[in-house]
Amino acid sequence: MLTHQRKCSRYRNVNWKLFRELSDAKATILDLCWLVLAISYAFGKYQTFDIISGLLGLVAIVFFHLIINFHNNYNEFKTYRTGSYHDKINKMNINRESLAKVRRLVYAIGIIPILITAYLTYRTGWFILLVAIIGLILGFLYTSGPRPLNSTIMGEAVIAIAISVVIPVAFVYLGLATAGKIDSSTIIDTIVICLPITFAIFGTIIANNVMDLEDDLKNDRHTLVDRIGKHNSMNLFKASWALTYALIPILALMKVIPYVSLIMIIFYPGIWDIYRPFLSTSEPKNFPNVLKATLRLTISYIGLMAVGAIIDEIIILIK
Repeated sequence: MLTHQRKCSRYRNVNWKLFRELSDAKATILDLCWLVLAISYAFGKYQTFDIISGLLGLVAIVFFHLIINFHNNYNEFKTYRTGSYHDKINKMNINRESLAKVRRLVYAIGIIPILITAYLTYRTGWFILLVAIIGLILGFLYTSGPRPLNSTIMGEAVIAIAISVVIPVAFVYLGLATAGKIDSSTIIDTIVICLPITFAIFGTIIANNVMDLEDDLKNDRHTLVDRIGKHNSMNLFKASWALTYALIPILALMKVIPYVSLIMIIFYPGIWDIYRPFLSTSEPKNFPNVLKATLRLTISYIGLMAVGAIIDEIIILIK
């Protein structure tokens, strides 16, 4: 009884505001988007999806996402003594004890996704364990190791792929493995379908590093933006979005995604208007516009994928 009380007291009076900030809990909304994308693709092509495995995967991925976010933000706060993010955390008037409590809580909940992943590996096969390991390694290496990914010219591309490709592939595998519908073409299809969002997220990371260039140099972080310069980075940002815009109609006409996805073209001007202020002035005050535009594109694209899957199901029922 006393032991249980001592364990509970460790997590009593946890600074939840600090927990939400360091774990970036709001970012996990994307995990739900990837699940919807996987369900839409699976139903559109195979008329099936293992919803139990999918939901269990969602819980595991959300917890892993929170842990990785905390790990990276904590490392950034601890290692780099300058920068807007460090200043933001300091303004919360935290102390060593409150930070330690949040850290213990975050790593304690790690047992939940580990147990779920073990069960899903037993249920669906070793591939999901491999994908989980790859995702975790890439996530933790973002701010860890002798040369963290966020200090290399490959960091932006690797993280964009980890966020927008690795997770959707995991969901598609979980949804189709028990039905025996998984093969190399399914994995390739999933990767290709994710590419428009991948380029948008890559552009968002580039924009973030353009905004943080001075802080990165002060902390000896040499990203792709540092290597190619701010002007070329802004051109790369524009090129990434141009590829996003071009790929969606191409994939629709090639029947990789539903024809209804062509409606995205109507949304392009509105999305462009959202992040246009950042093109004029790449200042911190305009960066939230880039995030908003990326989220708008992601939700619209996946929403139309879902509509396409529903239309396909209705046609099958009519026939």
